[in-house]
Amino acid sequence: MKMKALGMLTVSALFALVSFQSQADQLAEIKARGTLVCGVLSTLEPFGYIDPASRELVGYDVDFCKTLAKHLGVKADFRQLSLDARIPELSQGRVDVLAAVLGYTPARAEQVDFSNSYFLSQMKLAVQQSANFTSLNELDGKRISSIKGSSTQVMIRASIPGAKVVSYDDAPSAFMALAQRKVDGFGLTEAMLRRFIAKLGDNSRIVVLDKPIGQEHWGLGVKKGEPQLLAAVNETLSEMESSGEADQIFQKWMGKGTIYSMERNFKVQPIVP
Repeated sequence: MKMKALGMLTVSALFALVSFQSQADQLAEIKARGTLVCGVLSTLEPFGYIDPASRELVGYDVDFCKTLAKHLGVKADFRQLSLDARIPELSQGRVDVLAAVLGYTPARAEQVDFSNSYFLSQMKLAVQQSANFTSLNELDGKRISSIKGSSTQVMIRASIPGAKVVSYDDAPSAFMALAQRKVDGFGLTEAMLRRFIAKLGDNSRIVVLDKPIGQEHWGLGVKKGEPQLLAAVNETLSEMESSGEADQIFQKWMGKGTIYSMERNFKVQPIVP
C-alpha cells in the first residue's frame, strides 16, 4: 500500500511539474497554437480604432502587434478591451500580450511585465481658446476631464493638485465634455488631442497648452512569470528598430504626412523606472 501510494504521489508530482512548465512557457504555447492573442483598444485613434470605411481594427498598436506576431511566426488574433479590463484580462490569461497604450507606472509594473518602450507619450491639456489659459497653474480648482483608469489622471493630480478630475469611460466622451464647456480642460496624450481637434475643424476654438503635465513610456504588457515570451517580445522590438519597421509604423500613423505632423524623437529602449 505504501509503495502504491508513493507511486501515485510520484505521478501526481510529475503531472504538476509538467503543468507548471506548460504554464511557465507561454511562448511555446503561442507557437504551438499558431496565434498571438493581442489585447488592444478600439476607441483611441490613431493607436487602436475601427476604420469607418473598412470596419476593420487598425492603428499604431495594432500594427505593432501584427509585426510582433509575424516575427514569432504566428497569426495575430485581436481582443478589443476597455482600459480598465487590460491588466485583468492579461493576468487571467485571456490575452497573451497587451498592445493597448499601456503607459509604465511602478504600480502597473507590480502587476505585469513591461517590454522595452515602443512609444514615448507626452501628456498635455486641451482647453477652450476663449478661456485664455496659458499655464497649468491657471487650471487650479478647475474641472478637467480624463479617461477613467488612465495614467493621465495621476499626472493631472500631480501637476495641478487643486484640479477637479472628472472621469469618463472613453476619450470621445471626455473630449466632448470640453467642447460642450462642461469642463475647463481635457488631459490626454498629445497625439490623440490633435486628432480630436482636427476632427472638429478650424472652428473648434480648442487649443493645446505647450507645457506637458507629464510623459510616459509605453510598453507591451506580458503576464508575470513569462521570461521567454518577454525576451522574444523585446528581441522583436529591437529588430523592428534596427530594420526601420518601428519608424515606418510611426510615420504611417503620426508622421509628417498625417494630420498630427509629429516627429519621432524616441527609439525603442528599455524602460528605466
